[in-house]
Amino acid sequence: MGWNIVIADDEEPAREELIYLLESSEEVEKVTAATGGMDAIKKVKELAPDVLFLDMDMPDLSGLQVAEIVGEINPQVKIVFSTAYDQYAVHAFKLRAFHYMLKPYDEEDIAIVFRELRKSKTQPQNSAAAAAPGQTTSVKTSVKLALELEEGIRYVSPKDIMYISKEIKHVQVHLHDKAYNVSYTLSELEQKLEPYGFFRCHKSYLVNLAAISEMKTWVNGAYNLLMEDAGRSTIPVSRNYVKQLRLKLEI
Repeated sequence: MGWNIVIADDEEPAREELIYLLESSEEVEKVTAATGGMDAIKKVKELAPDVLFLDMDMPDLSGLQVAEIVGEINPQVKIVFSTAYDQYAVHAFKLRAFHYMLKPYDEEDIAIVFRELRKSKTQPQNSAAAAAPGQTTSVKTSVKLALELEEGIRYVSPKDIMYISKEIKHVQVHLHDKAYNVSYTLSELEQKLEPYGFFRCHKSYLVNLAAISEMKTWVNGAYNLLMEDAGRSTIPVSRNYVKQLRLKLEI
């Protein structure tokens, strides 16, 4: 079965655009529209959706107010905030928002949400994603990534990895001043390292968010990241990932 989704947005053009994008996906079973905050709460009670796309700025109740009420009614609903303003991001994630999209959104924004939804299905219930409000989860500082080398196995702490790149024939793990070829695929490393603050910013790059020092504008809305390794490496950021990266980096 596909995703059962409710959309809450008082602006009809934005609401219809989102409905169109969602219904274009084979992963969606049903999309129901709500025209405001109270209507959204009513439909969550009636339909028990998997996902609630929630506009921040509505005339009766704000998106944040709706999220608080929905969290009490049905804490299993995954809330995706959608708004034209990024200043709400911190408040949104304090309410355990599943995702946050900035208008105008496009097919890639929806694809990212569905990718995260698929991941959430495979995460254990006691993971960080399932933590109760106000709780923090401990970081597994003792866990290390095993790099199989000719002379043996080197164990590397995730915090010591600056970034990971996909070259023509292999994947390289870059530490502060040295790089190692590994047998992992980039997708495998993305899955392993995501809980430790890593982000896929480009089809060929996975970066440690804590190792980013600057984000510089490049061309056509794309950016480059300046890393804190010895060589001050420059990593490209695909335009489709800029908004999500900023939300993860900034407070």
